[in-house]
Amino acid sequence: MQAIKSHLALQHPRFICKDTSEKQELTVALSNEVGRPATQHQLERLRQFAGNEFDALAPLYTQFNGLAFHLNGETAGLWVATIDDLQRLNLEWREWFVDLDPAELYAFQREGVAFATIAASGNYFVVHGGRVFYSDHDGGDDAVWGESLERFFVRALSDPARFLHDAGCYTRYSDGKTDSQFIPESFAHD
Repeated sequence: MQAIKSHLALQHPRFICKDTSEKQELTVALSNEVGRPATQHQLERLRQFAGNEFDALAPLYTQFNGLAFHLNGETAGLWVATIDDLQRLNLEWREWFVDLDPAELYAFQREGVAFATIAASGNYFVVHGGRVFYSDHDGGDDAVWGESLERFFVRALSDPARFLHDAGCYTRYSDGKTDSQFIPESFAHD
């Protein structure tokens, strides 16, 4: 989980955002919320819940039992569920498929474990066979977003503005004064 540790160590992270008309710019100071390492009891619950995906998820939860990246006020970018929240997250995710025949779903949608989401998107990052997929409710595909959890976090955190853009531009910040929505264009830090 070196990608996460490196990202959390950055000083004064911020997004440079543009409003949806691309006329106004806003610099948004960011913070992250970091969960404590999972206890042995929590890891055992993860083993029971995640089944075959436990080995892929255990390195993450051994160090961080939940994460919220790029917070500003009520807005966050990538949210990684705690072990306690995984069941609820997976129930929410699977609600998108209740009217579909299982044969219409990709293998990762039938058998994977959702562990993260872009806040307020209704889309989920899912581990299946040790790889990370993006389950996009607007259609999506079975493209791999990370050959491993570490590679996924390298992608997500090396250029967070690009990552959020590629995931659908759901993350939007506010200046607190107007109704304008500001979309991250680039990421900076000291």
